[in-house]
Amino acid sequence: MKKLLAVLMSVMLMALVVPGLCEDAVDIKIATWTSNADQLALLGSFVDEFAAEKGIKINCTFESLSGAEYSSLLLMDLQSNAAPDAFWIMEADIKAYIAAGLCAKLDDALVSYDPADLDDGAMSLWRDGGSTYAVPFSTSPFIMIYNADLFEQAGLKDPNEYLAEGTWTWETFRECMKTIKEKTGVYGYMTVNNAGFADRTVMNLTPFVRGFGGDFWTDDLEVKIDTPESIAAVQMFHDMVYEDGSVVPPGDESNFFTGAAACTFNQISQLGNLKDVTWKWGVTKLPGGVSFLGQAAMAANPNSKNAGLAAELVGYMTSATCAARVAKYWPPCRKSVLESEEFLSSNAYLTADQMKEIVAGSVLNSRAMSNNINSPTINIETEILFDKLWNADADVASILGQIATVYRNNLQ
Repeated sequence: MKKLLAVLMSVMLMALVVPGLCEDAVDIKIATWTSNADQLALLGSFVDEFAAEKGIKINCTFESLSGAEYSSLLLMDLQSNAAPDAFWIMEADIKAYIAAGLCAKLDDALVSYDPADLDDGAMSLWRDGGSTYAVPFSTSPFIMIYNADLFEQAGLKDPNEYLAEGTWTWETFRECMKTIKEKTGVYGYMTVNNAGFADRTVMNLTPFVRGFGGDFWTDDLEVKIDTPESIAAVQMFHDMVYEDGSVVPPGDESNFFTGAAACTFNQISQLGNLKDVTWKWGVTKLPGGVSFLGQAAMAANPNSKNAGLAAELVGYMTSATCAARVAKYWPPCRKSVLESEEFLSSNAYLTADQMKEIVAGSVLNSRAMSNNINSPTINIETEILFDKLWNADADVASILGQIATVYRNNLQ
C-alpha cells in the first residue's frame, strides 16, 4: 500500500513540474485563405513550435475559406458559435474590422518579437491609435511579369533595358503595348488576374493612378481621384483598352500565363504559373518607378475564449524566425528578413539580385492601397460608377468626379 501511494505521489509531483502534462489540449482554430497542403503544413509546424515553447498541447484546425468569397465567409465565421481564434485578414477589411472590435490588440504579444523590426510603411494599415491589430505575413509588391519573346518579335527592347536607360515611363509602357498588338496580334497587357473591370477595379487602377502622381485618397483622407493627375491616368488606361486595343478587354479570357498577352502586373506568388511555359519571360519594376503592396495579415479574435493565447500565437507566427520560412511563399515586412541571404535566395524563379532590387526594395518603399473604416460602404456605392468607365465613349472625368463625391461623403 505504501509503495502504491509513493508511485501516485510521484505522478502528481511530475504533473506539477511538467507544464501541461495532465492538462487537456487547447483547441485553436485558424481561418486561412490558402488550402495549399505544403503551406498549411508549414503553418502547422509554427503552431507546434509555439506549443512546445509554452509547454502546452494545442490541437490546431486550419479552416480554408474559398478565395473569392473569403472576406464575407470570414465575417460570418467570426459571428458564429464556432468562430476562429486567429485568422488571416485582407487589407480591404482591416479598418472596418478594427472599428467593429473584431481584432485583438497585439502590442503585448509582440513585445518578445521585436516590433521595431516591422517596417513602418508596410505596417501603417494595420495600426490604429498607436496599437497594432494585425501583422502582415504577406507584404508582396506588385511587379511587371513579361513575355520577352513578344517584346523581341515586336522589335522592342527588353523592359529592363528601358529601366536601365531611365526611359521606363508610362508613356513608354503604352507605346510598347500598342506596338506589340500591332506587330504580333497579341494583346500587350492583361490586368491583375485578368480582373479590374467587374471587380478589383481599384487594385487594377492603383498603379496607373499613383504612377501619374494621383491617388484615390491619401492617408489623411484627402480625396484625389478627381485631380488632373488621376483623371489623366485613368484616361490613359481607358484609351489603351478602347483606342489602342492593347489591353485584354472586359469579358475576354485571353491570359498572360498562356501566352495570350505580353505582360501583366502581379506578385511573385504567381511565378509558379510560368513553370512549364516554352517562351522566355522576365520581371521588372512597374513603369515610372511606382510601387504598391498587396497585403494579408494575421489577427486574433478578441472574443475567443483563448484570446490571449491566440494573440501570442499570432505574435510567434509572424516573428522573424517564422517570417524567414514563409518568405518563399509570401514576402514579409520584417526588415531583418528582407535583408537576409535566406530571403534573397528563397524564390526558385528569381535571382538574389532580383529579390533584392525588385521585391525587398519595393516592400520597403511602398504603400498599401487606400483603405478606410467605411471601405465596405464605399465599395458598394462606387461599384456602379466604376462600371460606367467600361464603355468606349465614357466620360472619364465626370465619372471620377461622381466617385470623388462618394468618397467625400463617406471617408472618416
